[in-house]
Amino acid sequence: MRKVPILSLLFLLIVSVLLPGCASNRFIVYKDGKAYYFASKGEGLYKMLCESGDFKRVLASSSMPDGTKKELYQYNCVEPSANKVQALYVELTPDQRKSLREAFEKEGYGINHSLCS
Repeated sequence: MRKVPILSLLFLLIVSVLLPGCASNRFIVYKDGKAYYFASKGEGLYKMLCESGDFKRVLASSSMPDGTKKELYQYNCVEPSANKVQALYVELTPDQRKSLREAFEKEGYGINHSLCS
């Protein structure tokens, strides 16, 4: 019986965990050493984006339609729903996505898609 190197097994384990996320449009926002999936229901993300007022400033400086901005705020800060945020994100044009990323960066955030992008 051939032995499989431990690194190969570790690699396969990591890929199997990350691969399901490749089909999603979730991304990570991070600032000051803290990182969260955008639209997650965690208290940490809420404090970082919503309580601080950062997300309102991000949305204000982006070039997305006002209705989309309102919905993104609603589904991130008022009644978090990753599914609804993903649906809104998918509808954004490439320029609007770029604008959102740049608006986050302007407020001191790093933003990236999951490792699959």
